[in-house]
This record gives sequence, C-alpha cells and structure tokens, in this order.
Amino acid sequence: MVTVKVKKEYFSIVLIILLVFLLFKFPDAIKSGITDGLSVCFQTVIPSLFPFLVLSSYVVNSNILNPFYGFLSPVTKVLFKQPANAVPVIILSMIGGFPVGLKMIKELFKREEITEIQAKRLCLFCMNSGPAFTITVVGANLLRSTLAGVVIYSSLCISSLIIGFFTRFIFRDDGRNCPVKQYRITDLSTLSASVTSGINNILGICGWIVLFSGFIECFNILNSNYFLSVFVHTTVEVTKACIEFSGKIALPYLAFIIGFGGFCVHFQILDCLKECRLNYSHFLFSRVINGCLSAIIAYIILIFVPVEIDVFATSNDIQPASFSVSIWGFIALIIMCIIMIFDIDRKKKVC
Repeated sequence: MVTVKVKKEYFSIVLIILLVFLLFKFPDAIKSGITDGLSVCFQTVIPSLFPFLVLSSYVVNSNILNPFYGFLSPVTKVLFKQPANAVPVIILSMIGGFPVGLKMIKELFKREEITEIQAKRLCLFCMNSGPAFTITVVGANLLRSTLAGVVIYSSLCISSLIIGFFTRFIFRDDGRNCPVKQYRITDLSTLSASVTSGINNILGICGWIVLFSGFIECFNILNSNYFLSVFVHTTVEVTKACIEFSGKIALPYLAFIIGFGGFCVHFQILDCLKECRLNYSHFLFSRVINGCLSAIIAYIILIFVPVEIDVFATSNDIQPASFSVSIWGFIALIIMCIIMIFDIDRKKKVC
C-alpha cells in the first residue's frame, strides 16, 4: 500500500514538472490549445451539458420521481439486476452527456440508495454521449447529415444497453438492496444546491477539456508520426477528435471514438469511480468494449440504412452549432420546470 502511494506521488511530481516544462517551452501552443478548449466549452459543452447536470442533481436530491419507480422495477431487475431508482440514471446518462450518469451514480451511492455492487455495474455502462453532441454537433454540423448522427447515437445506446445486460454477470451479487427513500417535500434550497453542484461539475469538466486541449497542441508540435497522431487524437479528447476526423473516416470508426469517450472524459469521472470503489482497469475495459461494439452496431445499421455524407468535409469550413446544441439544454430546463411544478403542487396538498 505504501509503495502504491509513493508511486502516485512520483507520478504527480513528474506530471507537474512536465506541465511546467510545456508551459515555458511552448507558450504559444498552450495559449492556442487553451483558446480552443474554452471555445469548445462555451459553444458546445456548457449549453448542452449544464442543464442536465442541474436536472440530474435535482432528481437525486428531491427523490421526486421515486413514486413512479414501482412499475419500472421489474424491467430493471430482469434486464440489469438493478433497483428501480437506477432508471433515471440509465435514461439521463443516454440523453444528458458523458459525465451525467456517473455523477448521479456517485450521489446515489453516497446517499446509500444503491449498493456498491449496483454502483459498480452502473458505472460500466451509464456513460454515454448525448443527442446534443452526437446528433446535432457530429451529425448535422460536422457531417452535414442528421441521419448519420442518429445512426451513431443509436449504436451507442444499443451498445450500452447490451453491456448493461451483461453486467448482471459481473461482480459477485451480495443479495443486498437499499430501501427506496420516500418522497420528501423540497424547497428552493434543493434547487440552489442542485445548481451549485452543476456549476462545480461543469467547471471541473471544462478544466479537463482546456488542459487536454493544451496538451494536444504541444503534442502536434513535437510529433511527426501520422499514425501516432491519429491514435492520440482519437483516444485523448473526443470533441477535437470528431472535429478533426469527421468526414475523413467511416461512421463506424466515429462510433468507436465516441463510444470510447477519450481519456479527457475518463479523467472527469475518476472521482466517481473512486467513490464507487471501481477499479479503473475495469472501467477502461468496458469503454474499449463499448467503442468496438458501437462500431459493429453502426456498421450493421448502415447495411439497412445507407447514409451519404460529404467525405471530403474538413473542420475548416465547419462552424459550431451552439444554437442547435442549446435546444437540448432547453428541453432539460423544461423537464426540470415541470418537476418543480409537480413538487410545489405536492407541497401545497400536504400543507
């Protein structure tokens, strides 16, 4: 145990030295990378992700959907060996974006509403790209084909559900179940806490995106090997990878890139994995499987649903669809308003 801690300390020291070296050696590249990273955050990440982070936190903190879990309990138990309160995690992980599902799992586990085994299983398949990024940004904006985005998004969802089914055979089941907590009356403090949580999460996510964007710019200067460049771009930061390779590679390969998620996304949820006591190697293996399975499913779909895209499209003539992305955030805000209205109505009846 002591050896592991020492190794982690040495790794941290080496990482800090490397970052300081890159900062002084390539200041212009770092500046360019940070600018690109901030642009991605403001135009794509924040509009599409922040409303869902707030919504997911509010759902967990208020337990307002608990009365509706009863009729879904048989489905989740049979398919995934999960309790009924895992339903919003599975749904919001597919429509909210990459970190939303893992953040919800972390909160549910901390509140003792799911067991450790259930949390570990959920972590293996509840991390997906939402429709805002996959359909709108990648499909409609980068590939100039909404249908292409739908094909990729469908392959990602199907892949996650398949992996979710097989997680029932992973980790020894201890037979325990946490009791579903009763609905409780909430007030504006719950909403305030949810917004604060959303702000903290989005700041952490954007911080990692900016950091990795700077790293990629430095790597581009140092590296001259094309194949190494392709490997790094496709495995490090998913947004820049999609911008770089959309229209240049086949859809199944794009499905793999998005399905894997990129190490930047992985770093964003390391605290969630630690909280749920899931080994990162298990999580990494599940992401590789998810990427490969997504690519295979996308290939099969394309046999029956051919998609034509501009193969020679480049990122130079593509503008971020910030307005289109915000539509999905608007939907999330509408859902949250409906939930709050229902909450207020319940509170009046009790009073």
